[in-house]
Amino acid sequence: MCYHLYMSDFQRSGARGFSLIELVLTMSVMLILFSVVYLTTRPAESQAKARDGKRLSDMQVLARVVDEFRIDTGDYPDFMDALRKSTVLPESNAGPLESPVRGWIKQDLSRYNVKLPLDPQNDENYYYSYKKTTTGYELNAVLEYYLQYAQDDGGSNAAVYELGTDLGIM
Repeated sequence: MCYHLYMSDFQRSGARGFSLIELVLTMSVMLILFSVVYLTTRPAESQAKARDGKRLSDMQVLARVVDEFRIDTGDYPDFMDALRKSTVLPESNAGPLESPVRGWIKQDLSRYNVKLPLDPQNDENYYYSYKKTTTGYELNAVLEYYLQYAQDDGGSNAAVYELGTDLGIM
């Protein structure tokens, strides 16, 4: 049996389909909408902004803790010329890293803050560092998104955000 369908038979049956032009237009509109939503949200960029916001806030907290310690004791926390990184515990400190007593800065800072801030990623590329000398102290953080802050901070390294009383230490 062979059936021959003609357009008039197809239209009479009440079945309707989409033309190729309708499908292409629908797909184009969907693609444009998806592109607009993606470009306005940019998830990776938003996450980098959020991490940098935390870094900048943490640097202010650390500077406050160090300054308050100096006001109370007359000296900055930790040993002279010891470079501290938020990824490494100092020798004989039990941790955890964010502990204000046995954390990544070798000094009891529990009077000034509940926890020592850690970088949101806290790995070999993104971490906080601290060092004191006879002339002052310096705190550092590598930023992902707000790179202009690092260039405008007045420090000696345009790739690192620096905060403290002597920005030439590190």
